[in-house]
Amino acid sequence: MFDRQLSQQRLLIGIGGNIGAGKTTVANELKHYGARIIDADQIGKNLLKKGGEPYKKLLAAFGKDILNHNCEIDRKALAKKAFASRVTLHKLNSIMHPPLLKRLQAEIDKAKKGLVVVDAALLFAWKLHKQMDIAILVTAPDHLRIARLAKAGLTADEAQQRLKLQGSDTKYWRQADFVLENCGSISELKRKIRALWNYFYSNRLEKLKAKKTAS
Repeated sequence: MFDRQLSQQRLLIGIGGNIGAGKTTVANELKHYGARIIDADQIGKNLLKKGGEPYKKLLAAFGKDILNHNCEIDRKALAKKAFASRVTLHKLNSIMHPPLLKRLQAEIDKAKKGLVVVDAALLFAWKLHKQMDIAILVTAPDHLRIARLAKAGLTADEAQQRLKLQGSDTKYWRQADFVLENCGSISELKRKIRALWNYFYSNRLEKLKAKKTAS
């Protein structure tokens, strides 16, 4: 499925969406088409390495309960504390977001050619969609998101709390170039992604980019 155009001009695609919507599934499917993925979640994981500045700040903010037996940050333990309330979530975000955004921007700036996909849950909240050639919001009904989170190991209460703290994604619908509803089968989702792929390399994309540049 690799297209020769991927080795030429850069096409920057941003994919955002709330937890359980399926944005990473979309990004991974585009990887099969030759896309390079810039994964905000992976950058966040790398920032948690023992001894780093975020590690020290998180330890001071949330206590030693977030560490495993190797004195490394246990992401599940951290998430349990961070998603307890809006106050604790803000505490986490104030520590993690500045260095994460700095590294994420550096990765975007380094990507000079080909199809580049930025996989970031907070793409729209961080205003990164303004840098993208195409910004996609992946969305799904709450009941499906809760079911997916349950498969990932969260309890119903934990899933409900995360959905509550993230809030509705409808406020971002108008900011997205495409709203991709992930409420069917995986084969249906793949068909939608294939249609997007075809759009990426059509003259309709050039018209969209020209319209965004003019606005």
